[in-house]
Amino acid sequence: MNRITGNGKVEIRPSGYVDIAAGYQGQNIKNPTLPERARRNGGFDFNMNSQLQVDAQIGEKLKLPINYNTQANFNFENQLKLDFQGKDDDIIKIFQAGNTNFASKGTLIPGAQSLFGVKTQLQFGKLFVTTVLANQQSQRQTQNLQGGSAAQSFNLRADEYDENRHFLLGQYFRANYNKALRNLPVVDSRIQILRMEVWVTNRNGTTTDTRDIVAFMDMGERNPFASPIPLNGSGNELPRNDANNLYADLQANPNFRNSSLVQSSLISYGLLPVQDFEKTFARKLMPGDYYFNPQVGFLSLSQPLQPDEVLGVAYQYTYNGTVYQVGEFSQDVPPDTTGNTQRVLFLKLLKATSQRTNLPIWDLMMKNVYSVGYGMLERQDFKLDVVYEEPSFGVKRYLPPEDVVPTYQGQPIISLVNLDRLNNQNDPQPDGVFDFIEGFTVISSQSRIIFPVLEPFGHDLDYVYANQADRDKYLYYPLYDTIKAIAQTYANLNRFRLTGRSKSSGLAGGTSDYQLGYNIPRGSVTVTANGQVLQENIDYEINYDLGTLRVTNQAVINSGIPVSINYENNQAFGFQQKNFLGLRLDYLASKNLTLGGTIVRLGERPFFIKQSYGEDPIKNSMYGFDIDYRNNLPRLTKWLDKLPFYSTKTMSSITAYAEAAILDPGHPKQIGKKELGQVYVDDFEGTRAGIDLRFPLLSWTLASVPQGNGLFPEAALNNDLASGHNRAKIAWYNIESVLQERRNVNNPLRNDPNELSKPETRQVLQQEIFPKRTNDFGQG
Repeated sequence: MNRITGNGKVEIRPSGYVDIAAGYQGQNIKNPTLPERARRNGGFDFNMNSQLQVDAQIGEKLKLPINYNTQANFNFENQLKLDFQGKDDDIIKIFQAGNTNFASKGTLIPGAQSLFGVKTQLQFGKLFVTTVLANQQSQRQTQNLQGGSAAQSFNLRADEYDENRHFLLGQYFRANYNKALRNLPVVDSRIQILRMEVWVTNRNGTTTDTRDIVAFMDMGERNPFASPIPLNGSGNELPRNDANNLYADLQANPNFRNSSLVQSSLISYGLLPVQDFEKTFARKLMPGDYYFNPQVGFLSLSQPLQPDEVLGVAYQYTYNGTVYQVGEFSQDVPPDTTGNTQRVLFLKLLKATSQRTNLPIWDLMMKNVYSVGYGMLERQDFKLDVVYEEPSFGVKRYLPPEDVVPTYQGQPIISLVNLDRLNNQNDPQPDGVFDFIEGFTVISSQSRIIFPVLEPFGHDLDYVYANQADRDKYLYYPLYDTIKAIAQTYANLNRFRLTGRSKSSGLAGGTSDYQLGYNIPRGSVTVTANGQVLQENIDYEINYDLGTLRVTNQAVINSGIPVSINYENNQAFGFQQKNFLGLRLDYLASKNLTLGGTIVRLGERPFFIKQSYGEDPIKNSMYGFDIDYRNNLPRLTKWLDKLPFYSTKTMSSITAYAEAAILDPGHPKQIGKKELGQVYVDDFEGTRAGIDLRFPLLSWTLASVPQGNGLFPEAALNNDLASGHNRAKIAWYNIESVLQERRNVNNPLRNDPNELSKPETRQVLQQEIFPKRTNDFGQG
């Protein structure tokens, strides 16, 4: 035994615990709609949690570090390993089973840390052979930094605009948006917004700055959509509370201030909920939670809203020295602390709980804002271009020339959408570069870019084409006329792209901390600066628990040279099974020269035979060769020391390293042999929906009465049985199964054959409908 494990004793130190909980859990639901046998149920309940840690050593060579916890947040936290370390005169240098890793000397073929399998290292004279056969439990990623900022490339489709996050404050600002930004950096607007309050549905349990609010779509609008709201006759088009008679009528009736009566009172007034107004319990956002442009009149939230959240605002502005206001501020209507009902606030509605494209409020959500990064966007080295993907001709910076008006043929799309009309000196001379104007084309704090036109890929390009047929052929009208999910079905129009490169610092104000992801495997991070490998805890520091990396070498940050971070994360572990095969050969030709070769293969096991396009599994192989030469040159030190202006006694050395690698892509045999792999654009799985007639109550509901065309006049009825008089005579209900069983002693109708034989209530066996079908055991 000592020949295998080496001299020494057997030492095993286990620690941990095992918790076992046993009991009975039952319930009795006294629900008359349930069958008798379904009301009472129960069973034994067993639960066990265990935590085990073993530090074992057998002799000098064999170790067994084990850590297992059933309550671990992630499976990769459980470590199981058999570690054998050979001596200098052993052929077997390393044998590991369980959690292991594979080290690669070069940079072209990266190693792997989170592996579970078998690893061996053998020595034959000057040749070292390392092999690994394992499952990979992580995914390798790369992040690029430059000058202390994260640099990333982006390629966005036109339909990837920010949804439910950026809003215009009214129809006046929408009508004047393009005009105000036409001659940037000069803004053609006489409006200056002084202050604003933003209210959002309270979903996070906030207890301060909360109120009951009622937000109106037509608040402050000169041309209200709701018919009960008349015009005030004024010719002033500015948004204000007296733009129509809605606000005056709200103040005249005290029931509108009452939180419990306001909804019914507004319905009696003629307004419809969700469409004309929204009532909700809301919280006031802090000024740091949003940004608003005081001249153009749009609001940008730091966090997007959920589809069912309500957004209401109140704002005050000046126009030619005159102060106007839309909505009510919280101090204008203080809460009623004496009564039982809280006084509601009247606000301007910017977003309702339902997206209805036929309402004017749909046009207030901006669809010309796109995200190009995270954190604080930096102007330096920011590049953006707008391109068009023309079928069979690739990506172009201009629209298809054959149908464009000759005046605009060959002009870049970025100029046609008014994103390039200035040079780097802000002179009105296009230079082919994106005009970086803070607050108008860019919101740096949110890494967002804004088009100075509302429909950059729609009607704002109408002037480029001479006839409507060409506009319908190329322009993406559905992107602005319908919700995003429907607009994405027009693949023939979704050909515009936003491409470029951006740099973002971690926080506003700049920082050298970067988020890599949680639970980064130790030893998996490789940082290179301009090709040179940096040293951990010298040039950078890593918090493996939080997944953050900080560059500490100020020379690297100040120089602005590109920094590449190559690391692994465990986010995909447990979802995709990956098998890893590695072979590493190291030949010590001399004490100064080392030759090496690497072969790795990474394969994925497909979930299904039918693989969707873009999700097909890989089976890739990489082959590499490297050479490393290191040697001291004492003569070089002597030669340098003879220089009159130079003196040194430090040893000089020479280091040379070169490597080459090749990638051989492939795919698993499950989706095809050799080069004949197949993927599916649409596998049509799940396109059939079955409705089981035996269980109608689970998925059947009464349909609403169709409206329009006068065919169903009862559609106008509300809370009236007459609305269903023209329905077919159909009904569904569940019958207590005991009442249908003749042999059941608990059935009071078991001796009444007439009642048991009624076609409306009798038990119908599957054998009657499908006489040739063989039922499963226990089926009736």
